[in-house]
Amino acid sequence: MKRRLALQRVALLVGGAITAPSLAAILNSCKSPSDSAASGFTLDADQRSLLAEIAEIIIPKTDTPGAKEAGVPEVIEILLKDCYTEEQQKHFTAGLTDLEAEAKKLGGSFVSLQESDKLKVLYTMRDKAAAEKEAEAEKVKIIDSETGKEKEELTKKEPLIPFYTLVRDLTIFGYYSSEPGITQEFEYTPVPGRFDPCIKVTPDQRAYS
Repeated sequence: MKRRLALQRVALLVGGAITAPSLAAILNSCKSPSDSAASGFTLDADQRSLLAEIAEIIIPKTDTPGAKEAGVPEVIEILLKDCYTEEQQKHFTAGLTDLEAEAKKLGGSFVSLQESDKLKVLYTMRDKAAAEKEAEAEKVKIIDSETGKEKEELTKKEPLIPFYTLVRDLTIFGYYSSEPGITQEFEYTPVPGRFDPCIKVTPDQRAYS
């Protein structure tokens, strides 16, 4: 795949930076090794294959490695086990099941579909995530009985992160914290030198890591 086409596709699927709830879970909620083992979370072989295909569609291989080659699916499973609640883990696996159901409407398992149909499935999941986010936000609102207005400082609980949002965010995080993501996708300088405020760039110049 041409790099320019891949970037256009990534922009459509990603739509922006990693969301705050996903990033907060990664940075602030890591469990101890014993807690992680006790959670018992694991994906089966079919779920791993499906997750790998999803990640590769989000960040495909071009002249740089894609998500599979960068080891992103394995990182996602580790992050889910170590950084997310059991409720969120179950919500994620339910999302994989839902995605497969959407794929079968187009003729088969997600892994077996043509790339164009895989994209259609992900766009459907993206739209579902937007609707779910809105619905979940309504559920956790606390309304002041006297004023009838929402109490902005209080919520019942943190809403679950929609499946598509979470798999997208973890794919991005996993890829751009991997060695290929840092050293090949970006213009990598292993030992930074002097500060040069004005340098020449080319039309296809990569960002510096």
